[in-house]
Amino acid sequence: MPNRTSATALAAMMIVSLFAGFAVANDANTGGDAGGTTSTAAWLPSNSSTYYGNLSSSDTNDYYGFNMSNSTSITVGLTSPSGADYDLWLYSSSGSQLDTSFTTGYDEVTSNGTSVGGTSVYVRVEQFSGSGQYTMQIWITNTSTGGGGGGGGNNSTGSGHDAGTGTDAGGSTTNAMQINATNVTFWGNVHSSNDADDYYSISIPSNYGINASLDWNGTSTSPDLDLLMYDSAGSIITYSYYDKPENVSSAGHGGTTVFLRVNAYLSFGGSAYSSDYSLRLDFSNMSSSPINNQNDSGTGGDAGNDVYNSTPVQTNPGANDFTGWMSVNGDSDDFYVFSVPNDHGIAINLSSNPSELVAYIVIGYESNLSTIDYSTNLNGNEDVTSNGSVVQGESILMRVVAYTGEGFYNFTVNMFSLDADGDGWWDTVENNCGTDPNDYNDVPVDTDSDGICDGMDSDDDADGYEDFNDTFPLDPNEWVDTDSDGVGDNADDDDDGDGWTDSMEYQCNSDPLYASSVPSDIDSDGTCDVLDDDDDADGYLDVDDAFPLDPSEWMDTDSDGVGDNADEDDDGDGFSDAVETTCGSDPLVSSSVPTDTDLDGSCDTVDGDDDNDGFPDSQDDFPLDPNEWVDTDGDTIGDNADEDDDGDGWMDSSDAFPLNPAEWVDNDNDGIGDNSDEDDDNDGWSDSDEATCGSDSFSQFSQPDDFDADHTCDVMDDDDDNDGVPDADDMFQFDVTEWIDTDFDSIGDNADDDDDGDGWSDTVEPNCGTDPMDANSIPLDTDADNACDPLDPDDDNDMVPDADDAFPLDPSESMDTDGDGIGNNADNDDDGDEWTDSSEGICMTEPLSASSVPVDTDGNGACDVIDPDNDGDGVVDESDAFPLDPDEWEDRNKDGLGDNAHPLTIGDKMKLNPGLTALVLIVVLASIGASVAMVLARSKKKEDVWADDSYDRYHGQDAAFDAPSIPDPPERPPELAVELEAPAIPDPPERPPELAVELEEPAIPDPPERPPELAVE
Repeated sequence: MPNRTSATALAAMMIVSLFAGFAVANDANTGGDAGGTTSTAAWLPSNSSTYYGNLSSSDTNDYYGFNMSNSTSITVGLTSPSGADYDLWLYSSSGSQLDTSFTTGYDEVTSNGTSVGGTSVYVRVEQFSGSGQYTMQIWITNTSTGGGGGGGGNNSTGSGHDAGTGTDAGGSTTNAMQINATNVTFWGNVHSSNDADDYYSISIPSNYGINASLDWNGTSTSPDLDLLMYDSAGSIITYSYYDKPENVSSAGHGGTTVFLRVNAYLSFGGSAYSSDYSLRLDFSNMSSSPINNQNDSGTGGDAGNDVYNSTPVQTNPGANDFTGWMSVNGDSDDFYVFSVPNDHGIAINLSSNPSELVAYIVIGYESNLSTIDYSTNLNGNEDVTSNGSVVQGESILMRVVAYTGEGFYNFTVNMFSLDADGDGWWDTVENNCGTDPNDYNDVPVDTDSDGICDGMDSDDDADGYEDFNDTFPLDPNEWVDTDSDGVGDNADDDDDGDGWTDSMEYQCNSDPLYASSVPSDIDSDGTCDVLDDDDDADGYLDVDDAFPLDPSEWMDTDSDGVGDNADEDDDGDGFSDAVETTCGSDPLVSSSVPTDTDLDGSCDTVDGDDDNDGFPDSQDDFPLDPNEWVDTDGDTIGDNADEDDDGDGWMDSSDAFPLNPAEWVDNDNDGIGDNSDEDDDNDGWSDSDEATCGSDSFSQFSQPDDFDADHTCDVMDDDDDNDGVPDADDMFQFDVTEWIDTDFDSIGDNADDDDDGDGWSDTVEPNCGTDPMDANSIPLDTDADNACDPLDPDDDNDMVPDADDAFPLDPSESMDTDGDGIGNNADNDDDGDEWTDSSEGICMTEPLSASSVPVDTDGNGACDVIDPDNDGDGVVDESDAFPLDPDEWEDRNKDGLGDNAHPLTIGDKMKLNPGLTALVLIVVLASIGASVAMVLARSKKKEDVWADDSYDRYHGQDAAFDAPSIPDPPERPPELAVELEAPAIPDPPERPPELAVELEEPAIPDPPERPPELAVE
């Protein structure tokens, strides 16, 4: 018959069966499974956020509810697990369908276009195929301002549906769309002509950094989208122009608002375009970042960021080493200040890992902020020094400036002695002066003791004259030697060496510093004329001498400026002294003159032309008539009065040759009468030639055409331009410089720099290997830059020399890292490691090194850096207790062992589900109680079976006897006693639907009939 042991076993079996089919659900962090209907939906806050949930064959629907605030809308994005296909539904509070999405990839629904503010909405995630964990992104948008409350949006948004809002993101920081969601990807659209900019506003929590990644379909240049980040004041923080995806980040703007700008770049002359894009936002906790845990130069904090807050650094003579940290984002300047001891200089070296941080340094005086030195090598190793500047005893400022990246840097401040040998001369000075800076006895020469060695002193003797202009650079008393006689002018009594003392020259009004300027001394008696009373030493004192400077003259009778000794007419009467002597007049008395009939100055006694008509008396037909002197035709009428001098019948007024009876006309006025002239018009062509050539022999304006001026008229000349090419073969008959035109462009080949007219000059074509006379022979010029390929060092004009260009004839390519024949610009996998360059950029490996590949634990093509589920087990890493083990994802009893390989014990499940355990115990206790009650009832009912007369037979007593004494049931097992001792059992929760089915009216079987052996007994 059934007993308490059997009942206990039955209860245990029930417990095992219940826990065996029970799985812990935690949809959207609710601690349980989201309901399967709108009435059992899991209610979530109406904020933009990201949630995770699970569906399986036994849980095919999850419902979520949202109470929407006034003037808000909702957009929901769903990402199904790998290999699964889930669908997405959006319902109003009345249950009507607002939107659906049944894609096989990413699903999205939105309330845009429907007013849901102030009402409730329901989101339904339904399993179509597969199972596992899904990701649900919620964006709540304020519809009253058009701003954004998060990302989202359909993958093909179109203009006016940015971030799933149904509106267009603003075009400036003043109307930027606000994004409240974090660690999220949303979509938008820009148009290069009418919607070129989308601005988003993001508030970054304190101690957090932001990373943004912009991607789109296409290449990095078609379409060409850019991503820029601005601070709250609208100043640029960082930007990315030439990548795909474009990535920007900031680690130093936590606790502030930044703006992201998506820009559709359109180059000049480019075609307008529209492009969808995706924008990923991620926040990273910077509380442990170096930017928030700095210890610049051991100060325990960040060095000052300007000259007025410079961090003091304690330095000593010798080398002083320090460390600091900086970033171009938020900590781009570190200022330090330190003192330089007397007689010391400084040399500073700054080093950093250039792959992390590139910085440069500037040093200057704190007193006036003037620069001493700076270094901008930008290679991770910068040096500056005070050499050439006096810095001893000064406070020096050092500024470290981040150029790219962020990271640690080291700087060494070396305080070096300026006077190593202590001889009073600084080492740099001794080096410049050519003495040994380490030898006390070797000191520079300093003639004028002014502290500047002669080698560096521009005025060694300090006489005010720089050495290059000082003939005596080491003599302070001399500096000029005008006559180069080795005696300085100050000591020399004849500075210019002209033989006249300086004092004499001053008296005689000449320049004592110019040898060419000497006193005038006409008689060379050693006394200058200024001081001499008979300058010419002619015996006549200067006061009585008409020519005091001419020893050959002293009188001038006629005062004509010519001394009488040289004057041929002393009295100036027009008759020479000799003539007057001949003619008998006085040569020293101007009133005494010879007789001169014609008053020609020649007395009649010696005059050969008495009438002074220009004809000697011996040749004058009229010697006493000054108006006549010849009678050509012998008619006794002088020619001057005769109207026809030659008697040829032509009046002199009409006779070109009035004295030649054989000529009377001279057409060309060449002095030759036409009767004897062979060229009457004097045009250079004989009268007979002009008759032959058809021109007028009496008109100098009518001449034969003679282009080459060879005096053979063109009519008769077979080479008109005299270029050696007969007119019959000459394409330029009247151009002596041309005779052929190869390209028929009307420019002769001699003047034409492109004879064949192919656009390439004749001088270039031979160098390019083509024929300058053949229009079909044209140089090869790949990049059309007018430099043929044989001469062009860069055939495709891509700014990479052909020698270094893997594709010298392709302007779009120059490198092929993996040697696959596809240039890096077109190749989406430059190093050929089967990871695209954009993936390697995201996965932080080197896209130009095949040995540098991303880690991809589950081999799904998404590197672990960005893969939300590294082991590909369908559970995102943040919810996966074993993110790198595809066979395990839960460890609910926290024993470090996966639940799949090490299933939970009944005890584990009871501890994890105390409410359900209490419910099961109630059922078990009820079952046990029922079983015990049945056993007792049946025992009482059948007690007459035990009351037969056998007892009397065996014991010799009457047949009437009391019922046999049934022993008490054994004590409750200790473990049950402990477990069930006065349990404080809370009210059971509502029975889940599946339990309701399983536990609905459990049918407890009747106890079996007593076994036959007991019946016998």
